[in-house]
Amino acid sequence: MKIRGDLSAPVLAILVTIGVIAAGLVLLAWFWWFAPTAGHAGSLQILGQPAIDNSTKTAYISVKNTGNAPITIEGVVVKGQQCTFTQLQLQPGESKTITVNCTGVTIDLNERVVNGIIHTDYGVYTVSLVVV
Repeated sequence: MKIRGDLSAPVLAILVTIGVIAAGLVLLAWFWWFAPTAGHAGSLQILGQPAIDNSTKTAYISVKNTGNAPITIEGVVVKGQQCTFTQLQLQPGESKTITVNCTGVTIDLNERVVNGIIHTDYGVYTVSLVVV
């Protein structure tokens, strides 16, 4: 009795081999076209201890771009208040100290540290500023 539709072992082995080769080629093409752009990103590192002058409401934050693409700092928020700041772009490996005017921020006399957020085109970064 012969059953129709069964595949013999050699035919099945050939089909599986062709499928594995096709999957490998698809994966190789994906890496070839998409992987070079996936690795480019800016990354911000806070250097030292950021500070805010309570009398002038001026914040000083030293930052460095540790990524491999330019990063744009779009704004700074301190204690929920948007501070006056001009956009700044950092190239990979570049460091700068940014000066931010935060006149709308109210800092109590007993506060020693206030929290802030730095908005960039690659996300947000939290920062703790020492009150001086």
